[in-house]
Amino acid sequence: MSKETEQKIVELERIVAERQDWLFRFAYMRIGRREDAEDLVQEVFLKLFKAMNKSGEVDDIERYLIRSISNACHDYFRRKRQTMIPIDETLQITVDESDKQIHEEFMRINKMLDDIPPEQAETLRLKCYDGLTFKQIGELQDIPEATVKSRYRYAITTLSKRVNSKG
Repeated sequence: MSKETEQKIVELERIVAERQDWLFRFAYMRIGRREDAEDLVQEVFLKLFKAMNKSGEVDDIERYLIRSISNACHDYFRRKRQTMIPIDETLQITVDESDKQIHEEFMRINKMLDDIPPEQAETLRLKCYDGLTFKQIGELQDIPEATVKSRYRYAITTLSKRVNSKG
C-alpha cells in the first residue's frame, strides 16, 4: 500500500470519527430504521473514499457529506417506495432497546411535522435537528437562502399556532 493511500485512510478514519454519529442521526430521522440508516452512512463513506482516491482530494468534505447523505436518503425512498410502511404502522415495529430513545424521538418529530408541507418539514429538520445554516440548506436543496428562511418561518409559525391552540 502506498504512503498516499495510507494518508487517505487515516484522513477517512478521522472524518468517520467526527461525522459518523451526525450522519447516522440525519439518516435515521428521515428513514426510521437503524439498519438502513447505518447502511446509507456506510455507503456515503465508501463514496467519499472512492472520490478521494479518484480525484486526489474532495474540495469541501462537509458539503460533500451533507449532499451525499441527503441524496442517499432520497434514493432510499425512491427504491423503497413500494415497500414503505405508513408512519402509524411503525408503532407496531419491534424496536431494539438500544434504539428505543432515537425511535421515540423519530416518531414524536414525524408526528409533529406530519401536517405541514414536506419542504417546510425538511427545512425545519435540517435547521433545528441537523444544525445546518440557512446557507447550507439552500445549497443542499438548490434553492435561494431567502426561500429557506421563509419555509423555516412558515413552519415555525404553523407549529407554534398548533402548540398554542392545544394549550
